[in-house]
This record gives sequence, structure tokens and C-alpha cells, in this order.
Amino acid sequence: MAGVRRITGAERVAEPAPRRTSVGGGDGGPSGGRGSSGRQPGIRIGSVAGLNRRQADRLRRGELGVEDSLDLHGCTRRDAALRVAGFIGRSAARGLRCVLIVTGQGRADPLAAARGVLREGLEGWLNAPGTREKVLACVPARSRDGGGGAFYVLLRR
Repeated sequence: MAGVRRITGAERVAEPAPRRTSVGGGDGGPSGGRGSSGRQPGIRIGSVAGLNRRQADRLRRGELGVEDSLDLHGCTRRDAALRVAGFIGRSAARGLRCVLIVTGQGRADPLAAARGVLREGLEGWLNAPGTREKVLACVPARSRDGGGGAFYVLLRR
């Protein structure tokens, strides 16, 4: 300690503060955070980035109260994409906050590569232009509301 001396203000090196992550712990989606382009981060099913802890917990527990629902059973992939976009648009226009989208779990075929084409497509449909700016988060529903084959979607105010 004999050779140690105090650093003066002119000699100090300022380090940037560490970046804090949100409640979800994710990076906000495949496109990252808002950059200079002003784009919103992509919606990822299960991620609650951007929500406060209380709101995120209530959404995950299904306590926000589902105000409307859309059942996609029997729809083709193309038809389902159109129905999701229309449903989200109408729900946002009506001022709804939490909606339920039922995709179904898909067939239990052990040889199938994907576990339900509608379920797999939902994330992409929520990120489509015209729909993305209306959606805050999407998480799997509780078993009483459809379990793994249904999703709560939280819309912007």
C-alpha cells in the first residue's frame, strides 16, 4: 500500500452504467431493443419485457380478466393469420386490454416435426406490421383457459 496514491478527478475514467434488464429477463425479442430506427422489439411468446413485475405476474396468472377470445380450431394457416390480425385490430379499436387466442395444441403425432402449425405461427402473426404496435405481451394461458393451446395477449391502451 506504500506506493498507492489517490486518483484525482482529471485522472478518473468513467465507465458506463450496466444495462438493466426488464422483468422477463429477455432482450425484448429477435430485433433487440429500440434503436435509432425507432422500431419496437419483437413479441416473443412467454416474454413480458416492458411490463412491470405486478402486471407481468397478473398476466401470467390469468388475473387480468379476458375480455374477448378467438378460437382458431379448424382454421388453415392463412385463414388463422388473417383472423388474428383482424381480431387484434378490432379488440384494440374497442379498447380491450386482455384477450385470449386459442390455437389448440396440435396433433400428438410423435413423427410430426412441429407441434401445431397454428401455435407455431402465432408469434409471427403478432409481429406482423399493423398488429405489432397494438400488442404488449403474449404468454401461455392457464389450464382453466386452455393451457398450452391458448395464449393471453395483452394489448396497448
